Amino acid sequence: MPRSTTIAVTTAMLTGMVLSSAASALEVEHIETRYAAGQYHCELVAVLDAPAHAVEDVLRDYEHYPALDPRILQARVLARPAQGTVLLETHLRTCFGPFCRTVVRIETVREAQHALSAVTDPARSDVRFGETQTTLEPANAARTRITYRSSVTPGFWIPAVVGRRWMLRAMEQAALDVFRGVEARAKAPREIDK
Repeated sequence: MPRSTTIAVTTAMLTGMVLSSAASALEVEHIETRYAAGQYHCELVAVLDAPAHAVEDVLRDYEHYPALDPRILQARVLARPAQGTVLLETHLRTCFGPFCRTVVRIETVREAQHALSAVTDPARSDVRFGETQTTLEPANAARTRITYRSSVTPGFWIPAVVGRRWMLRAMEQAALDVFRGVEARAKAPREIDK
């Protein structure tokens, strides 16, 4: 077989493998980031190839958040002041092009069935405002639709034009990466049992 044909066949096989593995991965139905009135917003609706109870278990395993995305440097439960309430500290690596910094965030997380909501304490965080809502809905016995909405006002300077684009791109990529990590960890026990 000529070398060019071998390369074409190999490329086609690798492309097929990538596409088939992507077919079982996170399925994005909607993603949008925007900047308005000093706040950065991200909304993601996606279907994860994992059951809702497993997705919920991963999302509530706060101290293992660094395994979901390398930008999460540390996550630590500071207190559980009441049933279904967690005081959570996270350290995140945030980059705007070549400029990176570590952002500390202290949040009160409220847990409900198939839902988490987090509100940042601006007095103890590097953000002036932060609010995140995550809801889960079983799509079927083995898949989960998530709706994730996050709004943040950084407590540090971001260059107006280029910095805003970088921030919006970073928020979108972080949301996708985190939920890909959630999906992978939520699927792991099922795959081990097979």
